Amino acid sequence: MIRLAVLALLLSAPMSLADAISLPPGFDGLYAAEGMPCSTEGRIRVEAGSFIHMDGALSVTDLIEVPGDPNKVELTLLGSGGGGEWTESAVLTLSVGERDTALVWDYPDGTRNIWTRCEDLP
Repeated sequence: MIRLAVLALLLSAPMSLADAISLPPGFDGLYAAEGMPCSTEGRIRVEAGSFIHMDGALSVTDLIEVPGDPNKVELTLLGSGGGGEWTESAVLTLSVGERDTALVWDYPDGTRNIWTRCEDLP
């Protein structure tokens, strides 16, 4: 089963985006989960270190750039909702292919999620 932790965090209660750490250039944009159309409500906007969904947001609280790979970062995200707060860690790669661009989320437990940039979808 595909891990939907990112989506669950995005659906959480709104939070302050003021303290978010910006991602390197190229990461910002509108994305949909792999296999989903961009017209769905589940899409996310990546902007200024925040992952914004119609029902909430995640903020990057810690970011380590991977030496020699400008399209890969290790990050920690802060989410809140349901009366609590939590953190999520992942390696995020901006994968630029011939036909599309995607955010690839690799979690410490081996789970991988892929979000395709909407501008590249039909």
